[in-house]
Amino acid sequence: MDSGYRAAKEALAHRIRASAVLDVGGEDGLAFLQGQLTQDVRAMAAGEARPAAALSPRGKLVFLSRVVGLDRDRRRLVLPAAQRETSLAHLKKFVIFQKVEIADRSEDFVRISLFGPAAAGFATPEETVRLPPEGEFSAELLAPSPRLEAIEKALERAGSVALESGTAEVLRVEAGRPRFGRDADSSNLADEVGLDPAISTTKGCYVGQEVVARMRTYGRVNRRLVGFRFPEGALAAGTVLKLPEEPEPGKIEQGRVTSSVESPGFGPIGLGYAFREVPAGDRLVSAVTPELGAVVTALPFSG
Repeated sequence: MDSGYRAAKEALAHRIRASAVLDVGGEDGLAFLQGQLTQDVRAMAAGEARPAAALSPRGKLVFLSRVVGLDRDRRRLVLPAAQRETSLAHLKKFVIFQKVEIADRSEDFVRISLFGPAAAGFATPEETVRLPPEGEFSAELLAPSPRLEAIEKALERAGSVALESGTAEVLRVEAGRPRFGRDADSSNLADEVGLDPAISTTKGCYVGQEVVARMRTYGRVNRRLVGFRFPEGALAAGTVLKLPEEPEPGKIEQGRVTSSVESPGFGPIGLGYAFREVPAGDRLVSAVTPELGAVVTALPFSG
């Protein structure tokens, strides 16, 4: 077990993450976001953060974000850096004839993820917004870029360990947090990815709402994001899974691996999709190498 993983589980660790930061305001800004995002963004206090997603008219994912309240009329979207151009273009596409201001502030801020029980005792630095826990993160700091050096020194004094990318990936998979572009993309419906906290069931209309409501009222998705345990050894991302008794893998895909890691705590595990007929605890096998299996597991990993 490496020192970073242990610190993330037992003490304090951190990782600086590249992020996109988009501020949305203007006379029609709040109403505009309310119609674009799955989350209710109206009554948010300054500094309050909520998960949210943007959907296409067909209910497919466009981007995942955290929404932060700035003041009564302005909201800040915090997204992975890889979604910067896509999310900005998507929002600008729908702004026509509305008094909305969208500012790309990505270069002005730095995002620092905190891990471990000691994160609760790490004081929020001046001019920094502290975002609540999400997935593997005990907290996240959204700070002005010039404050980064001072925050890194404060973390060093607190005994925090800087995580390597491989360790951070293990923690993400353990927590079951999907990464857009790997475990989720524009082919996925929101409910396939398990985004309940990001979807308001009480707000008015938003793009893609009809599809979400119809699926929840009249049906259910055919597949859903799950965890996999690999008893015979890790299966690579992209591996197609089938039922053990099914002889022809080309016609009956029952699952697919999207992320795969070697966890110090849980052994070889991964994320991916299983079809709805396959319950937690059932075993699927590789369509190409059927002696290698994947046991469907609830998220986050435990036990």
